Amino acid sequence: MSKLSLSIKIISILTLSFLLFSCNPLENDSDSSSFIVVESIVGKDISGNDSTVVFSDVSNGLPDFATATLRAAMLDPNPINGVSQYSDIMLTRYVVTYTRSDGASTEDSEVPYHFEGSLSNLLPVGSSVSLPLMIVKETAKAQPPLAALEDTTDILECTIRIDFYGHDLRNKNVTQKAFITIRFGDFPDVTP
Repeated sequence: MSKLSLSIKIISILTLSFLLFSCNPLENDSDSSSFIVVESIVGKDISGNDSTVVFSDVSNGLPDFATATLRAAMLDPNPINGVSQYSDIMLTRYVVTYTRSDGASTEDSEVPYHFEGSLSNLLPVGSSVSLPLMIVKETAKAQPPLAALEDTTDILECTIRIDFYGHDLRNKNVTQKAFITIRFGDFPDVTP
């Protein structure tokens, strides 16, 4: 074997190895051909109107919800063989965690406890789906730090991180995260 052909083989092997081990950052350790797009997340303001900043009244003892509008999209927008139904994504669960606006995140003293919710929603490629999500449990309002806000004018502002988990219909894992701001306080009742 000549030195030239050996060099060509080595370069080919290195190039192939690089291509095989390179990773698209959108895949998040997944080899799915699709990913989740978060189009919007909206909650309710103090008057009950849709808002990108949620106002959570700690004195009402009720859970708070937001609506997430999601869709599945292809990593390759023009796949050679076209889009298959196996690229659709089945959502299975979501996890809610909180961080204060100053960065503090100790649960049960600085922010509420994180929690997980179950999902069973299909996201077809190219079609939007709106999902209601609980973002604050009613039990959180009776625990620190939220319980300490009752009968005060104090406001606790947090960022909610929502991690979505699912898989495409080839059973390849898919994840995505989204954020929304929330303000906790003992807000006066607003009558329409």
